[in-house]
Amino acid sequence: MEKITVLWGPSCGSARRACQWLDEHHLDYDRVNVVSQALSLDTLKKVLSLTEYGADEIISERSKAFKKYGRKYIDSLTITELHRLLVKQPSLIKKPIIFTHNKLQVGFNEDEIRSFIPRETRRVSFAQMLQVLHDA
Repeated sequence: MEKITVLWGPSCGSARRACQWLDEHHLDYDRVNVVSQALSLDTLKKVLSLTEYGADEIISERSKAFKKYGRKYIDSLTITELHRLLVKQPSLIKKPIIFTHNKLQVGFNEDEIRSFIPRETRRVSFAQMLQVLHDA
């Protein structure tokens, strides 16, 4: 099974719901509290490599930190400077961010998070669902 990592913060309801969903589906994952422990540059780069739209996809424009810095300042940064800022100011990062070596979900969406269930398990669950419908 693929290793799942969840970047989260304890005050984020979506992050708590995502972890609860993973727990309910008995999926093993690493939970990284980016508020209390520093996000590594390697982890940040891994997440960014999985995005379709780069840093814009993971930056929280609703955060106090974003409002403090502003779009103009953030857009003026080099990629190295942006990496440093995101590592130093994790509140700029949307939560949760759920990822494996090749999948990424930013935020919690119950339909999309199902992609983290191993394919074999999804097939069995679908077959069980069809059997239940047939028996009804």
